[in-house]
Amino acid sequence: MGYIAPVNNEAAINYGSRMVENEPAITKVDKIPAMLFPPVREEDERNAYRHEQEMDIMTKRREIEQTLYGKGRQFDVDV
Repeated sequence: MGYIAPVNNEAAINYGSRMVENEPAITKVDKIPAMLFPPVREEDERNAYRHEQEMDIMTKRREIEQTLYGKGRQFDVDV
C-alpha cells in the first residue's frame, strides 16, 4: 500500500469558518400606524336641532335667491 496524502475538504472549512449573525438577514417591517380621525366638533354632537336649523337656513337662502334673481316668481303666480 502506498501513502495517502491528507486532503482538505474546502466545503467543511468554509462551513466551519462562517460567522453567525446576531441579527436576522431579513429586516422586520414596521407596522403601519393606526389612522387618526379628526375630532368631531362638540357643537354638532350636542345640538339635536342642527338638521332643522340647516333646513331653515336653506329655505331662507332660497327665498333670498328668488327675490334677487326672480326665479320661481312666474311659476308661483301661474299655480
